[in-house]
Formats: sequence, C-alpha cells, structure tokens
Amino acid sequence: MLTGFIRTVILFFVTTIVLRLMGKRQLAELQPYEVVITLMISDLATQPMADVEMPLLGGVVAILTLLLLHSLLASLSFWSIRLRAIICGRPSVLVRNGRICEDELSRLCFDLSDLMEGIRSQGLIGLHEAGSVVLETNGALSVFPSAENRPATRGEQGMDQRYDGIPLTLILDGRVQKRTLALCGRDEKWLMDLLGGQEIAHAKDVLVALLNTQGVLLVQEKGENGRLLNIPALKPEEVMW
Repeated sequence: MLTGFIRTVILFFVTTIVLRLMGKRQLAELQPYEVVITLMISDLATQPMADVEMPLLGGVVAILTLLLLHSLLASLSFWSIRLRAIICGRPSVLVRNGRICEDELSRLCFDLSDLMEGIRSQGLIGLHEAGSVVLETNGALSVFPSAENRPATRGEQGMDQRYDGIPLTLILDGRVQKRTLALCGRDEKWLMDLLGGQEIAHAKDVLVALLNTQGVLLVQEKGENGRLLNIPALKPEEVMW
C-alpha cells in the first residue's frame, strides 16, 4: 500500500509539471495534437498507479517523451506556417457577410443547430445579427456581429479617448500586494494614508482594493455590511502601467 501511495504521488507531480510546461491554455483552447498528447499522458500516468508491478521509470520516461514531442511540434508550428497548417489545420469561415457557407458546413459535417448555438453563446440572438463566423483550429467559434449590430465605439460616438488597461490589485483578502504596489510607483504608506482617510485603519479590514487606469482606487471592505468605496488616488496622467 505504501508503495502504491509513493508511486501515485510521484506520478502526480511528474504529470502536473509536464502539463505546466506545456503551457497555460485551457482544454477548449488546445490544438488537436495537444489534446492527443494530454489524453496519452493521463493514460500513461494511471497505468503505473493501478499496477504496482509495472516499472515506474517506464511511465515517467514515456510521459517525458510526450513532453519532448509536444515541444518539437510546437516549435515546428511556430517557425513554419506550412507545417502549422498541416499540424493544426486552418480556420474555416462558416458565415461570410451574414450568409451561411453551406459547402464549408457540409465539408466539416458541422450541423446548423451547432452553429446557431455557438452564435447564441457569443451573446447574439441569432444568425441575422452575425456578420462573420469562423471555426478556429481548436474547435472554438469566433463570432463577429454585423456592422449594424455592432456596439458603437467611443471614437464613433465622438467621445474623448481614454486608456483602459488592467487594474492593479493592491490588496487581496486583507494582504497588501507589494509587487503590484510597486508597479504604480507608490509605497504601502501612500496606500494606508488613502485608506485612513476613509476610516480604514488596517489592510486586513479590506477584502479587495483595485487601482484602475483612471487613477481611482476601488475598495470593498470585509463583512456583509462592508462598504464599496471609490477613492481618487492618482491623476490619469500619473498612471504608469
């Protein structure tokens, strides 16, 4: 029993490290060869766990071989567009200018009901709102609304342009995030002075504090009755990230 426990722990960490080295993409975003390699790795990992008579080293070597194969295919697809088309395939246009490409649907054996479901999943009511639909190489549908159904941008509305970037998390679950605090060029004293002005004495009383690219600190206190605060912290021109 102890042997099986140790083998399982070893294979768990080996598999986790290998999948981590393969990248951060989610399962739905994997290319076909990556799905095959992921399934093979899971099968290779379970066999030595179920059969203690099977050499553990053989399973580890097989998993590392698949990692090497993944790295090789990823490099080939990166450096050669032609090889990438062979390894990963090409995107397919299913709807062009609001018209369904019947020949492409037939070639891919892609059902109309699946197409309509994919359009609805992207927030459109139906086909009449879709301008273009592309089936990506990983099987995901990219849906683009037609011009008359696309939301107007700030530029089209004649509004002032502004920078909308990723907000910095300065406090998370009562803990000051010093690395992200340094990104905005401020220190912990500056942050606590802002919170002190709102009668918040300690960072541990804050559930989350985000500094957006407009220079506003968005704060939520802990507790069911915790306040939601918008605190002016920086001028927009002082935003550095």
